[in-house]
Amino acid sequence: MQIQTAEFEGPTWALIVAVYGGWIGATWYGAALPWWLLLLAGGWFTGWYYSLQHEGIHGHPTAWPRFNDLIGYAPLGLFIPYDVYRADHMRHHTKENLTIPGVDPESYYFDTRTWDEMASPLKVMNIINNALIGRLTVGVGITILLFWWREGRRLVRGDLSHLGAWIRHAVLVAAVLYWVAIVCGLPIWLYVLTFAYPGLALTMMRSYCEHLAADNPDHRTAIVESPTPLGLLYLNNNLHIAHHDQPGMPWYKLPAYYQKKKADFLSENNDLIFQGYSGVIRQYLFAPIDTPVLPEQ
Repeated sequence: MQIQTAEFEGPTWALIVAVYGGWIGATWYGAALPWWLLLLAGGWFTGWYYSLQHEGIHGHPTAWPRFNDLIGYAPLGLFIPYDVYRADHMRHHTKENLTIPGVDPESYYFDTRTWDEMASPLKVMNIINNALIGRLTVGVGITILLFWWREGRRLVRGDLSHLGAWIRHAVLVAAVLYWVAIVCGLPIWLYVLTFAYPGLALTMMRSYCEHLAADNPDHRTAIVESPTPLGLLYLNNNLHIAHHDQPGMPWYKLPAYYQKKKADFLSENNDLIFQGYSGVIRQYLFAPIDTPVLPEQ
């Protein structure tokens, strides 16, 4: 079958080489690296891979979705099947449903009933999770466990629609861990602590402030102006309102598009903007960014 594409996405192809090449190099030499350098490299390349997966979900680098999926199937982050992530993320892109618990799969909010019925220790954990330090530490584990719990409940109910995705994921995880542990000699526990967990943590720093509850759906999507290396790590998805406005636009075109429409975006989202992740860290490292309970709409 011939692959039809509107344009050759050179930057994305270069990104694919950089992400996979960097990950292969970091795992190959990982056993010989000091732990701090392995943590930096492992977290960066795994987080970068999550950003690359996101590009594939939105139709890059080709017009052939099945080919784009192949680029994102390798479970370098171990925890979440690509097929399930893709389906959840596409549901997330319905503007009217943003931040609504039970409807937006990427929401960190709870409805009043769920919160009232929640055990006190879980409430404490979710309050901690609403500060950045909590989101980047225990929040990663909370996210993984909640995701697995939701998928387990689906299976218990007799819904087998995701079973194929989990089987494929398990096979691919086994292949990744074979490479890591047998070929490269890197202990699995060390890979989890220096690649998988910190890679997801870096991704969750991006998602930490990209959507906040508001009565008006237009006010729920934020901007983080970050021309630093984190902008490259996140493939400009920190300019999140621009991405939601044009979800099919390739990552390297988002900055120019954002600058062109910046005034319109700020008017649309009621000036929900952060001046870099350093500003987010200063403001919310130990302070909750919002209540964990969704305000009454």
